[in-house]
Amino acid sequence: MRNLSEQNIPFSIKYCSFNESKKESKGFKSENNILLMKGYRRNQSDKSDLLVSFQRMDTRQRRQFYLPLLIEFNGIKIKNGK
Repeated sequence: MRNLSEQNIPFSIKYCSFNESKKESKGFKSENNILLMKGYRRNQSDKSDLLVSFQRMDTRQRRQFYLPLLIEFNGIKIKNGK
């Protein structure tokens, strides 16, 4: 994801949503045509290592997802395990 973003090549992801303040999920979300953006620095958030920031290229809207909840990258399933 990082390499593609550095080359300005958009990609797609699928992840499980999670709103920590409400302690709820709205299920699986798919995002297409996105690039990674700079996220929080360590001195800004204790979740800086978990949250990934991205931008939707068609609307320029910035969003975030939790990296451990990533399920798919460009159609390739992600295995989160030890």
